[in-house]
Amino acid sequence: MKELKREFLGVGSHSTYPHMNGYSEHGKGLVYRRTQADSQLLLHRDLESGNETVLLELNPEDSGGGCWEVALDAPRLVWVRNNRAEMLDLENPGSPTEVYRPPAGNRLDELCSLTPDGSRLLTRHNSGDRHVAVETDLETGESRELFHHSWHANHFHYCPHDPEWVGFAHEGWTEDIFDRCWVWHRVYAPRGRTVFDQESREPGKKLCVGHEHWCYHDVSAYVPAYMHSPAGPRGLYEIFGNGRPPRLRWESDTIWHCTMDVTGRHVAVDTAGPFREEPYTEEQYRHYLEIFKRKDAAKEPMDADVAVLDLETGTSLWLAKAQWTRHPYHPHPAISPDARWVAWNDSLPEQKGLWLAELTCND
Repeated sequence: MKELKREFLGVGSHSTYPHMNGYSEHGKGLVYRRTQADSQLLLHRDLESGNETVLLELNPEDSGGGCWEVALDAPRLVWVRNNRAEMLDLENPGSPTEVYRPPAGNRLDELCSLTPDGSRLLTRHNSGDRHVAVETDLETGESRELFHHSWHANHFHYCPHDPEWVGFAHEGWTEDIFDRCWVWHRVYAPRGRTVFDQESREPGKKLCVGHEHWCYHDVSAYVPAYMHSPAGPRGLYEIFGNGRPPRLRWESDTIWHCTMDVTGRHVAVDTAGPFREEPYTEEQYRHYLEIFKRKDAAKEPMDADVAVLDLETGTSLWLAKAQWTRHPYHPHPAISPDARWVAWNDSLPEQKGLWLAELTCND
């Protein structure tokens, strides 16, 4: 793997949430947002030519619209803005079409998901103490509840390999949540079930996991076991919807977010400490964990490395040291489905925006 070139996409630019696809046509284009003093724009960039199209100019009074999902195999985008889900045709943008609005008095989450063909939309809203998953057929406009939980369930997204499977999370402090990763399937898991026991190598100590991303190549998800897990092995795990045991795909004390290409081989990650191909020594681990905990408690900006892992060869490509603050300026590196591009956010004051690197991942 090597980097061919990179470009900064402008102050105030940022990408979508990690488990939501922002690339069009498997990596030929990228949708991103740029907010400046005089404009708030949703843009589409042709990654071959560099030409950009304004998809939508936002009103300053709009709320939401900070995350969006592009269908993998269709020129269709959906996002949540002003408490409603809207759909945009990437080939003929025009005005967005409202496709779902929650029942009166309920708040629609900004995170949403599209099936690869763009025919179905998955959203979440709260109804009292119920966290509700709703699927909308975008051809007929009909909506139906799939499931709900009384605990804080979120991060609903289709598994793109087989969108009959829905992945979701038990949200909360990862030190206290030992059933973070869940799936739902109408036949095989109609009430939902956990898919990761979070067992470490030390009995009685659980891994702290999160930011799971369901995969294109299997009914599986990649999920980091975080730096603050009390025991290891920490790193990138693959977990499975059908009950297969979890696999540690890359041991690391510092992986924080991840995205993958369609093969599952190439994975873009950011970190909670300096990136290393090998795990830290115990002294290094304690040192960087204390830095992270201190800065996190003080809500201070933190450094984060951005890298790409090749899970087949066990090699990596370090790309950048970014700075992260609150959303949307976590680095959240997003590798394109064809593994040709990686986009990441950086919150450095002089260049607070989105970077884009072109890669070659040929053997």
